[in-house]
Amino acid sequence: MVLAIDFGTSNTVLTRWNAATQSAEVLPLDAIAQRYGDIAVVPSLLYVENAQEARVLVGQPVRDQGLDQSLDRCFKNFKRGIGTSIQGFMPDLDGRPLSFEQVGEWFLSQVIDQL
Repeated sequence: MVLAIDFGTSNTVLTRWNAATQSAEVLPLDAIAQRYGDIAVVPSLLYVENAQEARVLVGQPVRDQGLDQSLDRCFKNFKRGIGTSIQGFMPDLDGRPLSFEQVGEWFLSQVIDQL
């Protein structure tokens, strides 16, 4: 199965190639996505519950639980910092230093785990 991830600054979408119809299909990912008609869109949000244990929450549940208002544990727009030489301010959480790359890895791992 061929998959594609559109990892966006605000939203993320996963698709697969349907060989029978020769077209891309958006994957539902209902547990972490919000729906716009037939399209499931995952908000590019990550909330760190425990950094030492790499326990995180991603996507729409972050918004649904109001965790996107947390200034120290919720990350949004983190894609912009991945791979840059200037990291800007990234907090230490639960005694663990964070980077944009780590936040991105956690986010994408959680999204892929939904498959």
